[in-house]
Amino acid sequence: MTKMAKKIKDIESKLWEASNVLRGNTSAEEYMHTILGILTLKYISDRNKVALQKISDEGMKIEMFSPNELYYSYKTFIVHEESKWEYLMNFSNTEKIGEKLDEAFMKLELQNEILRGIFNKNFNREGLDQIKLGNVIKIFSDEDLSEEDNEDMIGRVYEYFLGKFFKDRGQKGGEFYTPTSIVKLMVNLIKPLKGTIYDPACGTGGILVQAKRYIQEHKGKIEDITVYGQEYNNVTWKLAKLNLVLNGFSLFDTDDNGVLGQTNADTFTNDQHKNKKFDFVMANPPFNMKNWGRDALEEDMRFKWGLPPSGNANYAWLSHMLSKLSNQGKMAIVLANGSLSSSQKEEKAIRENFVKENKVDAIIELPDKLFYTTGIPACIWVFNNKKVNKNILMVSGSNIEGNMISKKLRELTDENISIIQTLYDKHLAGEEINEQGLAKTIKFTNLVENDFSFVPGRYVESKEEKIDKEQTQKDIMQLSLELSDLLKEFDELKPKLHEAIKKTLESK
Repeated sequence: MTKMAKKIKDIESKLWEASNVLRGNTSAEEYMHTILGILTLKYISDRNKVALQKISDEGMKIEMFSPNELYYSYKTFIVHEESKWEYLMNFSNTEKIGEKLDEAFMKLELQNEILRGIFNKNFNREGLDQIKLGNVIKIFSDEDLSEEDNEDMIGRVYEYFLGKFFKDRGQKGGEFYTPTSIVKLMVNLIKPLKGTIYDPACGTGGILVQAKRYIQEHKGKIEDITVYGQEYNNVTWKLAKLNLVLNGFSLFDTDDNGVLGQTNADTFTNDQHKNKKFDFVMANPPFNMKNWGRDALEEDMRFKWGLPPSGNANYAWLSHMLSKLSNQGKMAIVLANGSLSSSQKEEKAIRENFVKENKVDAIIELPDKLFYTTGIPACIWVFNNKKVNKNILMVSGSNIEGNMISKKLRELTDENISIIQTLYDKHLAGEEINEQGLAKTIKFTNLVENDFSFVPGRYVESKEEKIDKEQTQKDIMQLSLELSDLLKEFDELKPKLHEAIKKTLESK
């Protein structure tokens, strides 16, 4: 567990305490964003103290640096005195705390272009109890968030609130959080070390942040990667921008359109990255989304493999992402298991066309209970534009146990991820895989024989249980003895049963 992961785990009780303080006429979603904003300000303030000390130790002054130099060299911003935590604490017992918070964020945006337009400056809004807000400030006052780490803080806090308050709300737009272990598996499969990465349903940007972690763990350079994304929900889009900024990514690209586009927008009807190709594409889009805009997209070249049905966007996501892939690119996408064997004629035709063009590289079936807000079984499709042969790796999730966090929630372990990654690496090298109960390499003819079903269970042989003959004989003997005793007991009860039936009949 990373330091920041541990930190978020450590403050869970305070997140709960802060939520309880804000309960009342404020919705769970509103106080989630309120708490996220406060934690972000604490993080920026704490990180600034560390950076100032480092600059001083190097014999320099902050005035010697531009905002961009501070950001890229010291991972900090220009922080006005009135944007610092210590200053704000002076107002934590007053009705002015919301006003001061709004001013703090405004000053941060004014002095740091990279932060412009990111924050929700509405802490002084009507209906938000200012005394309660001040009490939330005090809850986090003794926390030190200055430790530099590559953990997805925004996503982790978001994950906590999803688990506590939004379990039953299902997926809405791009707000669905992708569990860390699934993101780690996707990143480890396609290995984004150099080039461009794109997530067309990026939510809070967790997948893009996890890509950074992979790069750092494998001695890569963050400067060698440019991340891009798109998000439909405005609040979540701002969270994604903030998350990328806090993790050292630039929000600007050479086309001046911004790595997250100029605004929040629908990926299908308002593609913010038209005519761009990417080296790595990853996403966990909303499952089985209806009304995705098909009628206005019938001539769109993103759907050259076939036009997906209007009632389900699964294959629209597959096609959109594949159309964005560079000639040497790889992609991984999480979808509902229903996408693997849909017999809907348009989807089946698209699936066949993907195979005929040799785009599909692997199908990873995931175990159940991995998601916070849905029980729908899921899988990962892996596409590869530089395949060495026409084989496809099928991985069955039925024997992947993972780690049960609770009765209803599971996560993939590092060992699970490593095993699947190793199988895929061997597959990439041209090796044929046949791991009973887990994975198997299949060919085009296997797909034809199974009507182009991508369900791994159709191809992966069931794992044979080792039978202990001696124990089996003991079990049979024990059952025989128990059955014999039951029969004796029945024989003893039979006369009494007949007598009871006789009395019942006579009484009538």
